[in-house]
Amino acid sequence: MRAGKRGLTLLGLLAAPALATTGGAATGVAATGVAAQWQRLFVPSVENTLGRSVYVDKASVKAGMIGRQFRQMQVLLRAHAGYPQGTVLYTERAVDCTGSRALSYHWRIVRPNGTVLRDWSDASPSISGVQWAGEDGLVLKYVCTGVLPR
Repeated sequence: MRAGKRGLTLLGLLAAPALATTGGAATGVAATGVAAQWQRLFVPSVENTLGRSVYVDKASVKAGMIGRQFRQMQVLLRAHAGYPQGTVLYTERAVDCTGSRALSYHWRIVRPNGTVLRDWSDASPSISGVQWAGEDGLVLKYVCTGVLPR
């Protein structure tokens, strides 16, 4: 099984008790009862360069905090910084699309076997400027515009 697919199956252990993987996208029922709709953002050649797959839960994008809130998922395609291939990082974030500001406020790291390695929140997250041309900027631009990176 590919690392990306293995990472997607871990969603069932988090806030999504029911999960189905279809065509490279995962859907699940989050704690709010809304089905997750994971959108893969980068083509495989870019993912290979980055060393990870990056997804945004389209169902989680909503107005809130400094602009738009959303959930992001990254799946390691190879071991990195002591984490094995298939490790998944979930992040809850917010972006101010017009003010070029962003923040992250909740993180969860899940091992390939499904165990939660770490789960933490920041009650007073710091706001940082957005560099729209970088990898993270492309993720935030997708949240703001709905246009996938090329």
